[in-house]
Amino acid sequence: MSAPRVSVLMGVRDGAAHVREAVDSILAQTLADLELIVVDDGSTDGTVAILSAVRDPRVRVERRPPEGLTRALNHALGRARAPLVARLDADDVARPERLARQVAFLARHPDVGVVGSGADEVDAAGRLLRTVTPPPDDAMIRRALIRANQFVHSTIVARRALLERVGGYDAGMPVAQDYDLWLRLAPLTRFANVPEALVVRRLLPGRVSATREDDRLRAEMRARWRAVRRGTYPWWSAAWAARAAIALAAPRPVRATWRRAARRQP
Repeated sequence: MSAPRVSVLMGVRDGAAHVREAVDSILAQTLADLELIVVDDGSTDGTVAILSAVRDPRVRVERRPPEGLTRALNHALGRARAPLVARLDADDVARPERLARQVAFLARHPDVGVVGSGADEVDAAGRLLRTVTPPPDDAMIRRALIRANQFVHSTIVARRALLERVGGYDAGMPVAQDYDLWLRLAPLTRFANVPEALVVRRLLPGRVSATREDDRLRAEMRARWRAVRRGTYPWWSAAWAARAAIALAAPRPVRATWRRAARRQP
């Protein structure tokens, strides 16, 4: 059987409320030559039955004991057959033209190894909260990456060979695993973002980035220190690792104020 053009990686745990919509959004892509690898990370709700009901040969579901999203994604990456891999979270939705747009972009820009896109962020009721428009070109992304993640993880398409070259996601990073990956890829390739919102991202109560903020800050600090030690960024960029340490020490209400201020910036 010939390899598809794109392998989409999805990890899910107890995602019964939204996983079918996420899966259907991939199967409805205008670029149909794909495979979707779903790793069920020990779900105990109706996720198993929902995934079992999918009758599309392009979908491959594997159920594993709960080990966390990072290991689930590495397992999916190890099963990928396509030269390009894409991500979609199990509670997000890809717009129909998403993969076609990004695959065409990579074909036109062989020097780019990772391309993301903008995203519409919605609440649990589907109300639009904001549209994320990340920086589009490599110079802007690279300059800002040491300060903050410049990709919406659920929007990226990457060249599989590059991800395998750096060993995939770091299993020691239970959160911010994507941010760490981009920093490790930075010396090897160029980055880009398609500015249009090609994914709808749900900001649900209990999302990892909100409930495990301390873990996220520690992971970001570690990823930045490693990037400085590798020489990817100059020594003075260590100030951004120190900034994460300061945020970690700050009271949560103060952090919330900083986050709101950052989101109001253009």
